[in-house]
Amino acid sequence: MQATKAFASLVFFMPLICVAATDPECLKHLGGAFAGVECYNGLSNDMEKENKVLLSKILSTIPHGSKNKVLLKKYEKYRVESRKYCVLSRDSYMGWVSEEKSVNPRYYDYDVVYHECIYDQLVEQNEFLKKILRNASR
Repeated sequence: MQATKAFASLVFFMPLICVAATDPECLKHLGGAFAGVECYNGLSNDMEKENKVLLSKILSTIPHGSKNKVLLKKYEKYRVESRKYCVLSRDSYMGWVSEEKSVNPRYYDYDVVYHECIYDQLVEQNEFLKKILRNASR
């Protein structure tokens, strides 16, 4: 009986234990809107976490009172705000027609285009932050 309870607990809590990052290999196997959105969204979430760590490391290298600390924080705010422009990518794919979100959302190809845009922005930001951290670590 105890073994059964232990097994049931393990199965129940497994999703909490196995929170793995999205495998970048998913980019090689995009097949359909659902897979595309899940891949880009998962990779974006992982990249966003990495970028926050990089920002924190960079901020720790900037001396207190430096104007560059404020500038880096403004940069991060700008990058977050710039994601709204991915709507242009999505709407251009749809022939400039904006569609209202439905009650029971499904993924379509234009959703993949939107999430790909966000992912591309985060990758660009990641490369930029890595260069800054390399420069600051010299």
